[in-house]
Amino acid sequence: MQPNRRNWLIAGLLFTVLFSACKKKDAAGPQRQQGNINDSIFSVFKDIYLWTDVIPDSATFKPESYASPVSMFRSLISIKKNNTSGQPLDKYSFLDDGSTSRAIQDGIVGDMGFEVGYQTDNTLYVVYVYAGSPADKAGIKRGWQLTSVNGTTSFQVGQATDNLLNAAFAGKSATWIFRKPDNNSQTITLSPAIYKLNPVLYANTYNFNGTKVGYVVFNSFVALMDVKPTFDSLFNVWSQGGVTRVIMDLRYNGGGLLETAEYLANNLAPASASNTVMYTQQFNSNVNNNNYSYIFRNMKAVPYNPDMYWTEIFRNEATIYKTAKFRKQGSLALTHLSFLVTHGTVSASELLYNVLKPSMKPHLIGSTTYGKPVGFINIPFGQYDMYAVSFQTFNSAGEGDYFSGIAPTLTVTDDYTHNWGSLADPLLRSALTDMGIPASALGRIATTELSTGRIGTLRQSNRFQGMIQTMR
Repeated sequence: MQPNRRNWLIAGLLFTVLFSACKKKDAAGPQRQQGNINDSIFSVFKDIYLWTDVIPDSATFKPESYASPVSMFRSLISIKKNNTSGQPLDKYSFLDDGSTSRAIQDGIVGDMGFEVGYQTDNTLYVVYVYAGSPADKAGIKRGWQLTSVNGTTSFQVGQATDNLLNAAFAGKSATWIFRKPDNNSQTITLSPAIYKLNPVLYANTYNFNGTKVGYVVFNSFVALMDVKPTFDSLFNVWSQGGVTRVIMDLRYNGGGLLETAEYLANNLAPASASNTVMYTQQFNSNVNNNNYSYIFRNMKAVPYNPDMYWTEIFRNEATIYKTAKFRKQGSLALTHLSFLVTHGTVSASELLYNVLKPSMKPHLIGSTTYGKPVGFINIPFGQYDMYAVSFQTFNSAGEGDYFSGIAPTLTVTDDYTHNWGSLADPLLRSALTDMGIPASALGRIATTELSTGRIGTLRQSNRFQGMIQTMR
């Protein structure tokens, strides 16, 4: 982590400042207000957006013509195209109601606390459960099969079942029926509740005839202060216990704060990496040349740093903090490092692998990752938080264009039927054998566990996927 970095998001924009800074003389009433917030969001978006060169000017785009900031924003992020497919490249930027900031920065969420995925085209299983959540308190575990949702018992991968699940998760309550590994069924009615997010879902140390392997399941890069005590303790146990091989399970990790990714990289990296480049940030020409609109030049970073202007923060990121360097922490000295990954492995998770790749050559076990080498510095606009892609990261070898995802070293299909830590889990088992652990040391797998038809696909949801820079 760089010196003087603060443990909060770069956030805070006085809506009243924006509102008064871009009034239109010929506007009146509600239309005037809508035009102003659209104009403000557009102006700041064009200032900081990584691909600002493809965004037309205000007179051409006509932000005031859109019925809402959301519809305008969707139109804006559809402009940048993928050079190969011709489809919109920006599948990352979004407007939020503040819940992302609360979940990632404050670690506070309000939901049922579990996720499900398609084991096959027509079977659903519990993928993970957060400790302290309503699902956890009800005893739900990874590996339970979901057989009914509010009375619906037939599922098929696709939009209809996704809509059914999304409605159940978003409702005031939902009734779920599960089949447990012992084939007994259990009916559970859940309601969303507020709880503190603990993204460390599981940790263990395996000893295979003297070869010690550390394993941890990490599901979100929340604020460093919320996970550092847990990881400090875990890394200390591993280093004191002679662990030289580590498997980090990031298969459903949608990303989060860069400060936490840097901390993990500094603990996993070899001592020889200290003072070498971890990553560099690339911004657009406006940020690089300190060339901003009148609105952005006059906005202070209220409430988090009211003594600074937003332009100063972006300027610092593009100059002083453009390059992050390794600073070895802890005493882990690894000979092998693997990451378990899927399409649900996003952004900060991908960055962690990418920055360690030049010095450690870690292996990826699973399937191709999501593909998000870009990040945000989020800015609030009244009821909205704007997460517009504003920077791209590159490792010390200049690698950082993995918009189509990062291909695994070893391709393995995910399997939701095993709880965390089971040596029958195909991703964990494959990572262990890839590290040189004999298959004979892992036990036999039942024939039914080798069945075909497994797809290992998460449902489509509004789960956060991103990488957020923090105040420094």
